[in-house]
Amino acid sequence: MPDPYLVGNGRWCSTCFPAGPPRGFINSQRMRRARAGCNECAGAGRIHFTAEEIVASTVAEARAWRARA
Repeated sequence: MPDPYLVGNGRWCSTCFPAGPPRGFINSQRMRRARAGCNECAGAGRIHFTAEEIVASTVAEARAWRARA
């Protein structure tokens, strides 16, 4: 199971955090909580990237890098 809080392993839920990631979320115990009944993230606050999304973004990045070379 991947860690949802690793940088690049997902994105913040746009419903629970419409202004982007909360400030100081790593060291703050008073971080605003995600919504318990959220349909987008199921209350986790983060949305994991699927394997297909990771592969697609890696391929797109490799194609862009090769086009520059």
